[in-house]
Amino acid sequence: MAYCKYCGKYISDGGSCDCDAAKKAGEVKEAAEGVKEKAEEAAENVKEKAENVTESIKEKATDVAENIQEKAEDIKNDAAEVVDKAKDKVEGAVSEARSDAAEAADKVKEKAEEAAKKADSIAGDVAEKLPGNMKNQKSFVYVIAGIIAALVLILLIALCSGGGAKSTVKKYVKASYDKKGGKTMFSLTLPKAALKELKKDGDLEDMIDERNKMIEKMIDMLDGKETLPRFYKIISKDKMKNSELGKAETYLEQQCSRYGADDDDITVSKGYEIVVKTKCKDEDGDEKYEKSTICVVDVKGDGWKIIPKSVARLSASE
Repeated sequence: MAYCKYCGKYISDGGSCDCDAAKKAGEVKEAAEGVKEKAEEAAENVKEKAENVTESIKEKATDVAENIQEKAEDIKNDAAEVVDKAKDKVEGAVSEARSDAAEAADKVKEKAEEAAKKADSIAGDVAEKLPGNMKNQKSFVYVIAGIIAALVLILLIALCSGGGAKSTVKKYVKASYDKKGGKTMFSLTLPKAALKELKKDGDLEDMIDERNKMIEKMIDMLDGKETLPRFYKIISKDKMKNSELGKAETYLEQQCSRYGADDDDITVSKGYEIVVKTKCKDEDGDEKYEKSTICVVDVKGDGWKIIPKSVARLSASE
């Protein structure tokens, strides 16, 4: 036996009540589901268009670079070298654009689903505060909840345009070989508590200066056409298991202890093991590629942090 939760009327199995409140609730719920479907469709369209745009950019950029290179060969060997460098930069930029676009689109879709789920919860909270016989009547507040959820979705999409796991990895790799990248390096690898402790006596500034000088010396020691490694592309991104996230928490807590910071309650919500490929040139100008595996984790209150170890090394470090 079933009864309408709005008017108390008996409802046969599989049937629905024909009272105004029940009808209104059904209409609003259907409208909310429509909003969710449109949001998911829009997210898919964003992802598809982003991928098409980046692919088109790559094709056009490659054609331009190749045409320039052919003409440069008729002028000087030095000119050909300049073209090679320009082509490298174009390929790297396109690779980054494709990666960022795909990641942003995935986030938009994920957040759209989360925002749609919030409507029912918000409706319940608002209904509890209504006066008199309107109390607990979700049907009257579903529209308000839908509007609030839509606003939440818009805010979440705006936030998704910022940094993520892949963009954090790119920043880390670029800073690793930048003579001014020390500050970024430490901000991406150390927990907030450790950074705060190091700033007290100026130790952080000393560490930054020391690292920047080390990279500057490496640059001065380059021979011929040799270059330091730089970001080329991300090869793979594998989600970390809960047990592996626990290892990451322990590692970051140990980093806090290492610098005398009082923070033994670090929470990692998610993380990825990422294989990144770098590119450099030897003294003869020949291109070389190297792979490295690192972990990037999302720390509550800190954001994305880099752990310069593979999952296997992280698990074996205790």
